[in-house]
Amino acid sequence: MGYDIDMAKKGDLVVHTKKFFLHPTFWSDPSKKLTEPTGWKRVKFTKVNRSKIPRKNGVYCFILIPKVNKFLETRYLFYVGLTNRTLWNRYKEYLDEQAGKGKPRAKVYQMFKQYSNHLYFYYTEIANASDVENCEEKLINTFVPLINTSIPEAKISPELKNLYEG
Repeated sequence: MGYDIDMAKKGDLVVHTKKFFLHPTFWSDPSKKLTEPTGWKRVKFTKVNRSKIPRKNGVYCFILIPKVNKFLETRYLFYVGLTNRTLWNRYKEYLDEQAGKGKPRAKVYQMFKQYSNHLYFYYTEIANASDVENCEEKLINTFVPLINTSIPEAKISPELKNLYEG
């Protein structure tokens, strides 16, 4: 038999191909340095773990951690968010979004559909609302996470906006 491409297999591979923004200058930029207290905690994103989430305001991230036997831990930052309602309430909203309730956001829903068994919810409690917003904005501008659709710095940087939306 000659050369052939299994289009179904190729389609599956394409769906799992992600583009990450890795820019060391952003990581060391003093204007993006976190000043808020950050005692990050993590739980695997499951319905059962909601009971471990505090009823406090804060910033959170969804991080994909593939478990590969006998290999070092690898992490991919997918999303950064904030909540001034409570982390506990926000976590529940994501469980609902994962279940397809309401009107799920396409990129978030796809993240859950593809990687639900590998997603971790990292969070840090921050009491002051302006500190919550400041922390989230700095993290988003530093890492430009894959799933976030609003990148504050992209609003003022046409190069980043073109790259991110392109």
